Amino acid sequence: MGTNLIVLGSGQDGGAPQLGNRSSVSPARSASSVAILGSSGAIVLLDASPDIRLQVKALLDSPLYPENRERFIDAVCVTHAHMGHYAGLLHFGAEAAATRETPLFATECFLSFMEGNEHWASLLSQGRLRGTPIDHNLAIKSIPVPHREEHSDTVAFSVEVRREPWLLYLPDLDDWDTWEAGESQLSRHDVALIDASFSSLDEVPGRDMAAIRHPLIPDTIQRFRHLTEETQLILTHINHSNPLGDDTAVIAHQAIAAGFTIAHDGLTISFEEIP
Repeated sequence: MGTNLIVLGSGQDGGAPQLGNRSSVSPARSASSVAILGSSGAIVLLDASPDIRLQVKALLDSPLYPENRERFIDAVCVTHAHMGHYAGLLHFGAEAAATRETPLFATECFLSFMEGNEHWASLLSQGRLRGTPIDHNLAIKSIPVPHREEHSDTVAFSVEVRREPWLLYLPDLDDWDTWEAGESQLSRHDVALIDASFSSLDEVPGRDMAAIRHPLIPDTIQRFRHLTEETQLILTHINHSNPLGDDTAVIAHQAIAAGFTIAHDGLTISFEEIP
């Protein structure tokens, strides 16, 4: 049995369409989250999005999901304290959760944010979640990345298989220039899900794009197209305004022609381990 990745959500924090919008440029997407199904049977969520209820339902319905499990997942890892990446933790509260003491792996900064703010603090004090600073001896390791730190720091996650880096989960980043380790981290992984929030600075009228910094797709393509023969680069965290999600759009054609994959909810990647 191999290790599997299921993209539970491929959209920016608000999904697509966003609240109050009848339509969006992108097709329907839930907020960014992935499930890792390890060859040992362990199942871990990377990020707990506001759409976690329906995302976990899709996970449970997947033919890859093993039968007769005591817990529906074994742990949650959270990248940072922006709404789309941790708001789903509310579903682990007493009103909804099917399990207690679910391990929550996050940075010490993020755990301090939860401990200092309700309703998050109660999830920890009541034992619904068991907050644990990320242990770098785990097969899932954190990598600090530059991103707006209104409430906590931000990390990407590196998932190792047989002690070798397999998957990089990087849904949020300010820009490639301020993360000097970017290219080396992408190239050392077989698969990388990377921030593809926006294609241009004109995408969201009335918003100061400098206040919501993310790499732009044309820059990402130009910088890393030479890596696509060795690393499967998957564009995710796609904003509802982003034409990347329209398969007839020029930017989508450019990305695919350069060897990139455009994520969608339900995308599955498998790594078959050789004994």
